[in-house]
Amino acid sequence: MLDGVDLEGKKVLLRTDLNLPMRDGEPQKSLRFKRYVETIEELSEKGARTMILSHQGRPGRKDFVSLRAHRELIEEETGLEINFLQAFMGEKLGERLDALDNGGVVLMENVRLLSEELKNFSPEKHGKDLYVREMAKKFDLYINDAFSVAHRSQASVVGFPQHLESFKGPVMKEEIENCSKIREEFDNGVLVLGGEKPSDLVGIIQANIGSVEKILLGGIPGELGLIIKGYGLGKKEKWIRERDLDSAEEEFRDLLEQWPGKIETPVDLATEEGNQKVNEVQGMTWDIGEETADKYAEIISGSDAVLMKGPMGAFEKHAEGTEKILDAISKNNGLTVLGGGHTSSLVKEFGYSLDDFSHVSIAGGAFVKYVSGQNLPGLEAIDN
Repeated sequence: MLDGVDLEGKKVLLRTDLNLPMRDGEPQKSLRFKRYVETIEELSEKGARTMILSHQGRPGRKDFVSLRAHRELIEEETGLEINFLQAFMGEKLGERLDALDNGGVVLMENVRLLSEELKNFSPEKHGKDLYVREMAKKFDLYINDAFSVAHRSQASVVGFPQHLESFKGPVMKEEIENCSKIREEFDNGVLVLGGEKPSDLVGIIQANIGSVEKILLGGIPGELGLIIKGYGLGKKEKWIRERDLDSAEEEFRDLLEQWPGKIETPVDLATEEGNQKVNEVQGMTWDIGEETADKYAEIISGSDAVLMKGPMGAFEKHAEGTEKILDAISKNNGLTVLGGGHTSSLVKEFGYSLDDFSHVSIAGGAFVKYVSGQNLPGLEAIDN
């Protein structure tokens, strides 16, 4: 946690991640939300005067909204009174911060309203951003707890460590500790890789394929693998190519040719016509098939370690394959790690407990990059 850091009366700038799923225009609580809110509670209990910096969505998208409603969710979850502030600079910021009692909390507006926040600059350059320089003057220290955005070199992630004494938050530390086990202790394990973006998985495969026992592909990555092997997926192949989800096709082709015995693709698929062998597919595909799910579950059951990133199909309406795989992982007594936004949501979706797995990461892109062996700008900014 934050043991050893004197927080009593300190003006703390907390970068967290309150980027929540939206329903009918309203933010919804998630596993990620509950984890990050625990840090807000800890800071309050230790007497810090905390200002929260976070984001929701991205400009141009439907989920790019104000954080006003998030304030109410935090109050509901913690019982704390959470003030709201739209200003990022100027007298209002200083006045609100000075007026905070020890343990008080202020949530600032969506930081992605600032143009500097969406620029991918170096920490040194972001340290010169006007809002970073002006805000930093008002605080005693900076805490980055947002592991899920640690892969982005954005102002609120890498700029403040250029000016303030900086620390990793509890969620950040826990994620690093558990995800490091994958980088360091995952020999002879099994990777279960699905989801919608094969391009996200190339790094994980390249970093681990020499040491893992098997890589089990599902979702769009599994279907792209089948297309590369020459199976005609009809409607689904057209759907994949129209959405540029085949951008990593050459990398996947090279991996499949180099490691044919390690990388498994589905042997059957759930389609709109029913369960079909991969050489018989006619309708739109939705999920791995029954035989594939049984085969993958058996491999998982006999493994010492399992990492799952991404569902096996469109689990919202076609959950059978993904649920069978998740059940097999939950019963495995070895190291079991789930990673990625959609994957972590499956725990709640299918009625599992966090205790059923060694670790459930709440990050997507940061998780992928970290377990691929890449450095994260948000971590480097603090470490340096």
